[in-house]
Formats: sequence, structure tokens, C-alpha cells
Amino acid sequence: MATFISDVGASIVVRRNVSDEIVLTIPGFLAGRGCLRRANESILSAGYQCRQWDYASLCGSLSKHADRLSRDLRELAECGSISRIHFVAHSMGAIIARAAIHASGLESRFFRKCGNLVMLAPPNEGSKLTRIPLGPFATWFPQLRELSESSDSFVRQLPTLRYMPVGVIAAQRDFVVEPAATHLPGERAHATLPTTHQALISDPEAIEMSIRFLSTASFDAAPATLPFPRPVQRRPVHSAAA
Repeated sequence: MATFISDVGASIVVRRNVSDEIVLTIPGFLAGRGCLRRANESILSAGYQCRQWDYASLCGSLSKHADRLSRDLRELAECGSISRIHFVAHSMGAIIARAAIHASGLESRFFRKCGNLVMLAPPNEGSKLTRIPLGPFATWFPQLRELSESSDSFVRQLPTLRYMPVGVIAAQRDFVVEPAATHLPGERAHATLPTTHQALISDPEAIEMSIRFLSTASFDAAPATLPFPRPVQRRPVHSAAA
């Protein structure tokens, strides 16, 4: 069975009378279980099914987590009651999502169920945290080796996505992933918001933009209806073509 943990309510996994499209939210490195609560609640309010996919980020490699997620994706893709599978993933979780989408055959065998992918502060070109020398403790953190800025690292060797529309939102004041390192070849849209790496996941505008991208594959479409007010002033959004 798929190992999903609901982050909305005590034991709610899927609400009744919602869309047959599902959004998987995936937290980043060392993220607490409730870190995506605001995003999850907003996604549910927008009418989607929403499930948070949790994993022990300190235990095991990215490839190990991606293998487990790929098995869960195949199970979801084979479910007749689900028409499309979307993702909202933060930081390292976005890299796990990329690897699992490729490994599961979601873009080939199950391409009709491909939804949209929103990546929040993803280290697509590596994380600058990996510059910190770990010495004898390096073997304890295989994730950091896999997220290295080196051209031969796991993340730098991942194949690009072929069909799934990708929207990337970077954090301007990010001390973990440089905004320039968040770009992904073929991305549909890219935006940078004036927040930090961790605050990005609960930023009202980032959540609003994420939900818009899920439905339109664009950050510039009509605003989604959210359970909290929109910011008074819009922040710069740049399309991938700009």
C-alpha cells in the first residue's frame, strides 16, 4: 500500500466530493510533519485531493526515497478513480519527485495521468550547503553528496522531465539553494519571491501561485480562491521564456 500521511486533520486522507485529481506534497530535508499544513489546507480548499508524502530525510539516500515514491506513484497511476497526479514539492523533496517521476514511468507508461509539478526552492543545480566539509561524517549524509553542485552528482545527472509542466519558485533570501540553481531545463515558468528557503513553503503568494500552476500550468493566470487574503502588492513573476 502507498505510505501517505495526511497533514490536514487528525486522520483525513481524501475528502468527499472533490476532484479526481490528486496533489502530492513532499517536504524537504529535516522538515517537520506540519511544515506543509498551510499549503495542504489550501490545496484541499481549492478542490483537489491532497496527500502529503513523508519520508525520513536523515535516513537513506535520495535514490532510496525516490524508489519508494516511484512504487507509490505506480499504485496511484493504476487507480481508476484518479485522473491526474500533481506535485508540490519543497527543496530536496522536489529532487525526490523528479527522480520518482522518471523511475515510475509516469511520463511514459502513465502519461495520460501526468499533472503539473511545482518545485519550491529546488536544488536542481545542487545546494551550496554541500560546500561544507563533513570530514569523517560524510558517509552519514549521503543526501548531501547526491545534492552536490558537482557535475557528476546525483541531482546533476538526473534526466530532465519530458512532458510534465514544471513551475519553479525560488526564494530570494535563500542560504541553502541559490535562486540561479533552482532553474530546470524545460521549465514552464520561474519566479523568485522575497522570502527565505523555509518560509517559502508557507508564504501566501507562493501557495497561491502553486495552486494556479496546478490548474493552468502558469503563474500568471487568474488568481485562485484561498482561505486567506492575497498580498496587496504583486511581486515580480518571470516566465521561463523571459
